[in-house]
Amino acid sequence: MAECKEQILNSIPNNNCCIHAFFNVIFNSAEKLNNSYLISAPNFVIDFAAKLINKHYPNAEINIWNGFLSVSKDIYDIEVEFEQLNLSHYDNACDRLTILKTLFLLNGNLYYNSDNFKNSKGYNLEFVFKNEEKCQICHTILAENGFNLKEIKRQNNFVLYTKNSNTICDLLVLLGATYSALDLQNSLAMREVRNSTNRQNNCFGHNLDKTLNSSDKQLEAINYLYENDLLDSLDENLKEIALLRFANPEVSLNELKILLNKPISRAGLKYRLDKIIEIYKLYKENAQ
Repeated sequence: MAECKEQILNSIPNNNCCIHAFFNVIFNSAEKLNNSYLISAPNFVIDFAAKLINKHYPNAEINIWNGFLSVSKDIYDIEVEFEQLNLSHYDNACDRLTILKTLFLLNGNLYYNSDNFKNSKGYNLEFVFKNEEKCQICHTILAENGFNLKEIKRQNNFVLYTKNSNTICDLLVLLGATYSALDLQNSLAMREVRNSTNRQNNCFGHNLDKTLNSSDKQLEAINYLYENDLLDSLDENLKEIALLRFANPEVSLNELKILLNKPISRAGLKYRLDKIIEIYKLYKENAQ
């Protein structure tokens, strides 16, 4: 998650308009305490913001501690300039995208299991806002870029989210987290390979069970005929196949036909084995 957000932060353009958009989200997301702003964000975002504030607002006083940044003293210009977050002030696509990126840095979460050898519980990307207005601003920018995330209210928060892995990959690329998108795609590919292998194994197991069940019925019939001295009542073709199955109880029909001295189709072999079972059933009914 941290790596993803670091990629996004590094993708923010170093120009005045985008920096202004970044500041607007940062200060509008901060808590206003008397004559200071208290900003809460990941440490690398705090460090990035502090350097920019020092450069653009040298008269402001900055204090940093784990996960927090306070900006105080001579902040009147900041208050006036960033009184509200309003998209009408940002016409350029790069500015609006910087707003979206910064909203994700402060309010976004990404969940997915990158360990390909464990069961994944799925994928989820979300924006969580305490303020409905910011949620709608985020929704607007997402829609402008072709993304329609679902919106719910979770307790007192307003949440935009998607669990669609393809949508998440595309959105990560838009946000600038290309390597995280590639990592997610790799996780999806490994998951598909694992699921495909499981399906093949299940299919193989099912076919094996069918083979063994059929073999059990055939062996039951052949054993009955043998124990009751009835094998010789079979014609030569059926007798040959009965003895061959008796000697090879677990092989498939394809393997069994290879063992015959003369060529026969799989369907022909199955027909003869089914015929042996029919004869066994007739003998058994007559014996009762």
